[in-house]
Amino acid sequence: MNYSHLLFDLDHTLWDFERNSSEALNEVYSIFNMQRFNAFSSREFVDKFKEVNTILWEKYDHDEIDREYIRTKRFEMVLSQLGIKIEDIPEDISSTYLSICPTKGNVIPDAFEVLDYLKGSYEMHIITNGFDDIQDTKLNSSNLRGYFDRIFTSEAVGYKKPSKEMFNKAVEMIGMDKKSCLMIGDNLETDIKGALNADLDVVFFNPDNLDHNLPVTFEIRKLIDLKAIL
Repeated sequence: MNYSHLLFDLDHTLWDFERNSSEALNEVYSIFNMQRFNAFSSREFVDKFKEVNTILWEKYDHDEIDREYIRTKRFEMVLSQLGIKIEDIPEDISSTYLSICPTKGNVIPDAFEVLDYLKGSYEMHIITNGFDDIQDTKLNSSNLRGYFDRIFTSEAVGYKKPSKEMFNKAVEMIGMDKKSCLMIGDNLETDIKGALNADLDVVFFNPDNLDHNLPVTFEIRKLIDLKAIL
């Protein structure tokens, strides 16, 4: 395959969302002295956030809720499910988390080695459903920004993964044909199924060895395995 452009998802594919979010949530737990509730541990707080956040982002990806809903309701849902009364939830907990999390710089193992290997041979781009301001901070804080030529966010493009329009628009803006582009991502629905529906070749980054029946072009367990493909 003669690919010239690589489209990378950001969260969970390059930027280590789980680790960065956990670090930020532990700071939030301490800042707001949540141990005073004597209702849940920091570990339970992190686990409940992950559960709620996953559900909300799935709804966002399918246009069931908007950005503001996530920002205003996420911690209300998390803490109320942990037994905290609505009136006891700190008003600025969401903004505090959002000010901390994107500044974390942890990346998925082997990310820099792989990107250094690819940089001279391909033009690389980010395609993400994340919000412009947050994703920009993540890229700069993690030192990933310099590897990428274009950053395609759902806000800027006007469509969201998994819609094929998101991928079609990105390819159009790059100015290349689809056969020259390869999508690399971890989410079977938004990244892989969406790209396949747009007739793009894909690399499914599958560190958890999830079962699936999608006709992926390539599948890898570790990012370093990209070197054997490209």
